[in-house]
Amino acid sequence: MLTALTLTLTLASIPSTAPDGIHLQATEERSARLIAQGPPPLPMRDNPVAPAGGRELELQGRIDSINSRLRELKNDWPTISVVMAWVGWSVSPIALVGLLVMLAGGAIGAPVVTLIGVVMLIVGLAAVAIGIAGVVTGITASNAAKSEREELIREREGLERELKTLRQSPGGAPGVDRAFESSPRLFTVAAF
Repeated sequence: MLTALTLTLTLASIPSTAPDGIHLQATEERSARLIAQGPPPLPMRDNPVAPAGGRELELQGRIDSINSRLRELKNDWPTISVVMAWVGWSVSPIALVGLLVMLAGGAIGAPVVTLIGVVMLIVGLAAVAIGIAGVVTGITASNAAKSEREELIREREGLERELKTLRQSPGGAPGVDRAFESSPRLFTVAAF
């Protein structure tokens, strides 16, 4: 063990003149050599479109734009639908009052009271129609926003999956193909 350490230190202290390592002749049949090789050059893959880093940037940009769109997207009812529903359902009880006034006007034989009851009934029924229209348009707009949100979320999940695959692929550096079996650094300290 001590001999190997001494030989290693001796060989390491000799200046290198040959480009491929240091070769020493110990005897006629045995040789001691020190070879230090770096890793082989990494083969480049042919990618005419864009390197993996460019694809990652493109995917991240699309994910960011989808996130911005999701933040802007509202699942709530539009304001006009809320106003229509509120006004409709607030004014609709007038239809019941108008019906009672119309019946009372017919019972006492007062045509003016009956006419007021008919007008109140028509206003109340119009309010019911406006309220129904507000609810229908609100539900329709909310469902459209929910389906768009779900579609954007599915698209974002697909892009995030692809981005994760790119980041976890063995080709860490852009344009470098690391799918081959790389040999570790080869250090032959002494061979006899």
